Amino acid sequence: MRKSGRVVGLALIALFIASGWARAAGIGEKAPDFTGKTLSGKNIKLSELRGRMVLINFWGTWCAPCKEELPYFNRLYGKYKGVGLEILAVNVDKVVSQAAAMSGALGLTFPTVLDPSGDVSDLYRIRNMPTTYVVGRDGVIRFVHWGFGPADPPRYESEIKSLLKE
Repeated sequence: MRKSGRVVGLALIALFIASGWARAAGIGEKAPDFTGKTLSGKNIKLSELRGRMVLINFWGTWCAPCKEELPYFNRLYGKYKGVGLEILAVNVDKVVSQAAAMSGALGLTFPTVLDPSGDVSDLYRIRNMPTTYVVGRDGVIRFVHWGFGPADPPRYESEIKSLLKE
């Protein structure tokens, strides 16, 4: 009895892992498509941005590194939006007014996609903040970043320049 229980348990774990549910979208995979409403009330669909390089950043108002990272992304967006960069800042707060207040205070110029239900975060299996996916013009995830620190700005700049040349 005990042996068959272990076999069933291991089979369920293997099925869970094979289904892809247990892991985040990864490098080399097509970025999961989503549609979300922005702070301005518009719907935005990731697949409609195909042909442009997209940086998808998951953030929350309570996240200290996010408060450092978002102004940096704002500068990148100003520098590269004219040559093919899009940034989608997916906010995970349950209270939309908090996201709107922080976005306004930081003067963000790229779209903030609201995800109070967590549907988009679940699609990408987000586990920590901030998490950023760098998606090539072909819709394939090229880089994934967890957190934000002093080494990240030159890394992002290098990745963006490289992908914009493709």
